[in-house]
Amino acid sequence: YLGKGLRNAARMLGAGLGTRIITVSQSGFDTHINQSTTHPELLTSLGTSLKAFQDDLTARGLSGRVMTMVWSEFGRRVEDNDSNGTDHGAGGLMLLVGDHANAGVRTEFPGLSTLDANDNLRVTTQFRTVYASILEDWLGVPADAILPRIGTTRLPLFV
Repeated sequence: YLGKGLRNAARMLGAGLGTRIITVSQSGFDTHINQSTTHPELLTSLGTSLKAFQDDLTARGLSGRVMTMVWSEFGRRVEDNDSNGTDHGAGGLMLLVGDHANAGVRTEFPGLSTLDANDNLRVTTQFRTVYASILEDWLGVPADAILPRIGTTRLPLFV
């Protein structure tokens, strides 16, 4: 489903309608059981779909104008549960894909040996900070107009 959604997104962007934001989702990551079987398949699908989307954008001459943001709506716990999966935890992931994405890790890696008081990954960067950086540095919108009390911390996400 993700590949089809991204293909349709590329078509919409290629139509020149002035579309600035498109959302596409991939379900199935809520892997509380047998995660070692399903998770690699999901990540392979994600990677293959993102590669095809980026190639499609390049073929359409749009790759320099499009940034893809991938994020998880929830984090996972570090320890396995009794069903060979992981339960919901703190933290999560976010990545940017595009010609102007500043490659590399832009936040502090929380590590697996210094968990929080609930044995979750420590949250080292708030989503709002990433969101503010994208709003200002990619979309050209003042972040404080959308994110009250956001402060001035931004991340170097784009080149």
